Formats: sequence, C-alpha cells, structure tokens
Amino acid sequence: MLTLMVYDTIIIGMGMAGLTAAVFTARAALKTLVIGDIKRSQLAYAQIVGNYLGTDDKSGMEILEMGKEQAEKHGAETLIDEVVHLGKLEHLGKVEDWTFLVKTSSQKEFRAKTLIIASGVSFKQAGIKGEKEFLGKGVHTCVACDGIFYKGKKVFVIGNGNLAAEEALQLLAYTKDVTICSNGKELDIANELKERIAKEGISAIKDRIIEIRGDKFLKSLLTKEQKEVQIDGVFTAMGAATALFFAQSLAIATDENGFIITDREGRTDVKGVYAAGGCTGGYEQIAKSAGEGCNAAISVIRDLKGLARYADQT
Repeated sequence: MLTLMVYDTIIIGMGMAGLTAAVFTARAALKTLVIGDIKRSQLAYAQIVGNYLGTDDKSGMEILEMGKEQAEKHGAETLIDEVVHLGKLEHLGKVEDWTFLVKTSSQKEFRAKTLIIASGVSFKQAGIKGEKEFLGKGVHTCVACDGIFYKGKKVFVIGNGNLAAEEALQLLAYTKDVTICSNGKELDIANELKERIAKEGISAIKDRIIEIRGDKFLKSLLTKEQKEVQIDGVFTAMGAATALFFAQSLAIATDENGFIITDREGRTDVKGVYAAGGCTGGYEQIAKSAGEGCNAAISVIRDLKGLARYADQT
C-alpha cells in the first residue's frame, strides 16, 4: 500500500495571505505545502503597488513571485494546482497522525495535520433565475454536505470546470444518474478528470439553463431552447472551488455573506483549520492579508508544537 506524504500544514491559496503564512511555517521547520497559482491571485492584476511598505515601485506579480521564492527558500513546497476536495479524517490514536485529506484537479492526494484556507473571496453563483429561491430546496453547492439526500435520484451539476467534474464524481456514491451541464460554455477540465468522467459514464451537455422551476422544492430546469427538464436536484459548481465551498465541506462557520469566521489568531471553529486573507471578509488590502497570514501561521506553529507563545522577529 502506498504511503502518502503527511504535511504539518497545507495552505490553500498562493496569494499574499497564503505565501506569508508559508514563510512563517517553513521558517518554524514545519513541513509545509502551498497549493494554488499566483496568477489567480487578485494581487497579480495590480500594475504598481504603492500602499504596502517596501513595494512602492513593484507590480503585484513581482511581489507574489518574490513571496513564492522566499517561501521556497525557507523550505516550503509549492504546487500549481487547484484543490477540488477537502475531507476531515479521524485520528488514528496519536497526535502525529494525519487529520485532513486534500485532493487536487490533477488527482493528487495529500494528508495534513492542519489546513490554512487562504483562497480569497467567496462563492460564485450560476446567475440562473430561481437559483437563490431554491437554494437548500433542491439547489445545493456542496455534494459532501447534501449529496446523501439524492440516493437514486436524477441530479445535474452545473459548471464547466474541475470543481464541477469532482462534484459529479462524488455524486456517484449516491446515484448513477448524474449529468454535468456546462451551461453554454465549453468544458475546461483537467485531462485526469475527463478520463475519470468518461470511465464512469457521466454524461455532459452544453445546454444553457435559464430558469430553475418548482413550488416548495425544485422540480425542473428550463433551457434556452424552452425545453423543460424534470430533475430531482442541482449542484452548482461554478469556476474554481471557493472558500465557501471549503467551509461547507468541513462544516466551518461562515457569516451571512459567506466569509469564514475566525478569531483574532486565525482559528476557525473546526480544530486544525485556520483561515486568512480575502476569505475572512473585511478590507481587501495586501497588509490585511499578510497580517492574517502571519496570525494563522503562528497559531498553527503554537498548536502543533504545544507552545504558549511564539515569536519570529527577523
């Protein structure tokens, strides 16, 4: 049996919060993996950054590239990939045992003792008429949370990316009648996931859904061609996995706007899970993200090492 690598912490997101956290955890000699892509950070689009100390003439991409290099210099591993699944695993009797499962779009799997979610701002809706009205009444955003209610039912997954593919595959544990609807867009799915979808017999259609219909609960979908499709459930999975998706997967508390709730030290209400940056809400500023990344990292260091306090001042 293949033994998978167990990390002290896996950081989801390669923006300012995630990379700052990685510098701290790596310098503390914690085995650290950062999964994401600096090109997908909002900071990457800034041409000149003038409101963060020491960076008055640098672009956002330059700052991120320096941060990635710095984290790697101190021992952090980085992986350009997309996290599409998080799962909480039981301890095997010792604190050293892994607690979390992390799966990426390229079908890589990792184990971690702790997680830092630094994936930026939250949930993206499909924008379909009736989506909000039927949320929780036949429309859902998390298979891990609500898939169990659709055993043997007819279910659509709306989305065209890796997240939609992963959600469709997870639904097979409950029903074989699963269809991916790309909602008028071309599928943009990693080859590994495409192969699994084909192997499992999951169908994919390109129909544009314009309305979700029902009374108290969802009953059907209306396409742009005015075709009404009878359906039992819909899972929206637009674009990349978001902080709200991760929060729902692990039952982490969020506020009314879908932002992850943390204490002042970056801890969520789920033991071993921390959050920092845009996914916690508040001001969308580099300094705020860096500070929260620092706080979350120091909390991880303290919790894993059993320290009352920790300081890294150089």
